[in-house]
Amino acid sequence: MTRRVVVVGAGLASAAHLTALRAVGADVVGVVTRDETRAAAARRLAPEARILPSLDAAAALDADTAVVVTPPSSHLAVASALAERGLDLVIDKPLAASLADAQAIVDVAERTGVRAAVTLQHRYKEAAGRARRLLADGAIGTLRSATVTVPLWRPDSYYAEAGRGTWDRDGGGVLITQAIHTLDLYLSLTGPARSVVAAASTSRGRLEAEDTIHLLIDQGTHAASVTASTASWPGGAATIHLFGDAGQLRLVGDSLVLIGDGARTLVDGSVDASGPDPLSMTAWFRSLYEDVFTSWAAGAAPLADARSGLRVQSVIDAAYRSAAAGTTPATVSDGTPVAVSEERESACQS
Repeated sequence: MTRRVVVVGAGLASAAHLTALRAVGADVVGVVTRDETRAAAARRLAPEARILPSLDAAAALDADTAVVVTPPSSHLAVASALAERGLDLVIDKPLAASLADAQAIVDVAERTGVRAAVTLQHRYKEAAGRARRLLADGAIGTLRSATVTVPLWRPDSYYAEAGRGTWDRDGGGVLITQAIHTLDLYLSLTGPARSVVAAASTSRGRLEAEDTIHLLIDQGTHAASVTASTASWPGGAATIHLFGDAGQLRLVGDSLVLIGDGARTLVDGSVDASGPDPLSMTAWFRSLYEDVFTSWAAGAAPLADARSGLRVQSVIDAAYRSAAAGTTPATVSDGTPVAVSEERESACQS
C-alpha cells in the first residue's frame, strides 16, 4: 500500500525528507508552509504536492501519514493535533525541545492508536549495522569504556536564523541539535545511561545555548566521555570509539574499523571533515522510511520508533541539568521527566 504523506514544515531539513519519501515511492500529497521561498523549493522536490497554509488544510487531505519538520518547540502541538486526526507520525529529531514534551508526544500517539517514529537516521548507517552485529557477537569482549567526539563548525551566519540555538525554540544548542545523532547512535549500540556530568559553554556572545559541551556518562558497567562543538573549525567527522577487553571498534563518519592484533577496515565510508556525504544522508533517510513503512505494515515497531527516541532525549535532559548546576551529576530519567532548571542558560556563559 502506497503511503499518502503530508509534510508539515519546509525548512532546511525538509529536503532530505522529501527526497527520501519520493525514493521509497510515497505519495507526497501536501506540504504545509506559508513561506514562498520554501514553497518554491518544496515544489521542485515534490511537484505533485499541494502547498498548504495550515494544519487544518493538511488534515483535510486524504493522507495517512504526517512528517513533522517544524521547530522542536512546536512538535508537541503539531503532533498532537495530527494524531487526534488519526495520522501516523514521523517526527524530525529531536522529538521535542524538552523531555517532558517528548514523553507527551509518545503518550498521545499511544493513546490515539497512531504509529510514531523519529528521524534518528544515523542508526541506519551501514557502519552502525555492522557494529551492532559485532557487539552482539562479542567481537570486542566486554565493553569497558568509550569516547564520542562531534567536532563541527557552524559559522555565525548559521545562527542568524531567528530562534536558532535558543532554549525556547530548539531546547538547547549543539547537543540537542547536531550531536544528538552521534549520541543516539552510541546509546543505541551500548545501552541506557544512569547518570551524566556535563559542562557547557559558548564562544558566541549572542548565542543563548551552548556551542560546546562535554559529558561524562555513567552506564553502570562502563563509562563514556562525549565532546561536541559547532566551534571546531574547520570541522571533522563524528567518531565513536568503543574499548572492550578483547578489542576495539571505531566508527569515524561512515566508516568502521575493528581493532585487535591489527586494524581492519570493515566499512570504508566517508570521513569528510565537512560532515556526512549528502548521498550517504539520502541513503540513511531512505532506509529509515523503508523500515518505518514496512514495519508499520507488518504491525511491528521500526528501529526508529518514537519511544526509542526518549533514551537520547533523557541523556540530553540530564546533561543540561548537570551543566546548569555546575557539573553536578544528574540522574537520567527513567520516564518521569525532570524539569530543567531556569538557571540552565548560565551554564553556557563560562
